[in-house]
Amino acid sequence: MSAASLTIRNDLSEIRRLSKWAGLYCEENGLQTSEHRLSLVLEELLSNVIAYGYDDDGEHEIHVELDLDDNTLTAVFDDGGRPFNPYEAQKPVMSGPLENRSVGGLGIHLILTIMDTVEYARIGDRNRTTMTMKTSS
Repeated sequence: MSAASLTIRNDLSEIRRLSKWAGLYCEENGLQTSEHRLSLVLEELLSNVIAYGYDDDGEHEIHVELDLDDNTLTAVFDDGGRPFNPYEAQKPVMSGPLENRSVGGLGIHLILTIMDTVEYARIGDRNRTTMTMKTSS
């Protein structure tokens, strides 16, 4: 079992830092085959929180935790943005001409597709998204 945590800011420059941290975690735990999927999920969550989560331009802390137990990787994303349940997000239109499709929802769709489980809770004034992924290690 291996756990790690990272605190980042709601700033686009943090996407690179988050991705490097997740990559290092995967490398240290023999999860190279899961690295791309994990990084994509975390980057999508962070991008959404930065773009839509806060009512002000202030700096906010976002906490990310990773934990590997047996062959299950758990990622917890905790932010103080507006309440946002990914299961209540608008579903993306995946068929028909591109010009007829609405913008939005694709990132959340990817997260729900990539991860084996996604659970959301509003705890006090914070969003807590807990996701699991089976690994091949």
